[in-house]
Amino acid sequence: MDDARTREQVTAHAAAAERGDVDSVVADFSESMRPQVPQLVQALPQPVTRAEVLSVDVGEAESVAMIRYAGDSGEVTVRSRWQEQGGRPVIVAAEPAG
Repeated sequence: MDDARTREQVTAHAAAAERGDVDSVVADFSESMRPQVPQLVQALPQPVTRAEVLSVDVGEAESVAMIRYAGDSGEVTVRSRWQEQGGRPVIVAAEPAG
């Protein structure tokens, strides 16, 4: 995966979550992951007021990002796996990290 493009996409995803841009957030998920988005959102603080990229580990076939989402009800860190699909990095798996 392209290092700069992957980091840029992860950062843009966090920024979209922080500003409440649901369409952009959903667009960052692979087609197969989109049905799971409502369930994933339920695990996040509502509303998300801050999303901080903690790390991005860019690999050849897959990258792993750690993003901390914070809001009035607390915070949660999510580990997401990204792969190139349709010419851009998208999320293919996501889960709360520990």
